[in-house]
Amino acid sequence: MNKKIDGLKQAIEMLQGLDLASQQSLIAEIARRDPEMAIKLKQNLITFDDLQYLTVAMMKRLLRDIDLDVLGLALRGANKETVGHLLEMFSTNMRRDIEDILKGKPRPLTEVMEAQKKIMDVVHKLRDQGEIILSKDKSDKYV
Repeated sequence: MNKKIDGLKQAIEMLQGLDLASQQSLIAEIARRDPEMAIKLKQNLITFDDLQYLTVAMMKRLLRDIDLDVLGLALRGANKETVGHLLEMFSTNMRRDIEDILKGKPRPLTEVMEAQKKIMDVVHKLRDQGEIILSKDKSDKYV
């Protein structure tokens, strides 16, 4: 029984089980020892900001499994480009609801990170089932 193990894939799976701060800390440590490996990990790691690469149809599929309040809270920790891109995908009413959440009272960073983790857990499940695709290659078109 000679089974080949893909170390990069295993490392990415382990990293994706961590919260964002732990991921960043571990990748920084890896970068000090093996900069090339850190680059490979970053390129293959799916982050919350990668949601900007979803199509409208894929976002609709994701929204069936997540609560809008959780998405709004999670977007508080996303970069402005991701927030802007995702808000453009939504109807006016839905956009307004999310913007209300974004402008709401301050929330602990731990709550924002937990909301992002909940969403990413669903994203990973849907990706593994082939229902959504996250490709950072903007030349790829999905229909």
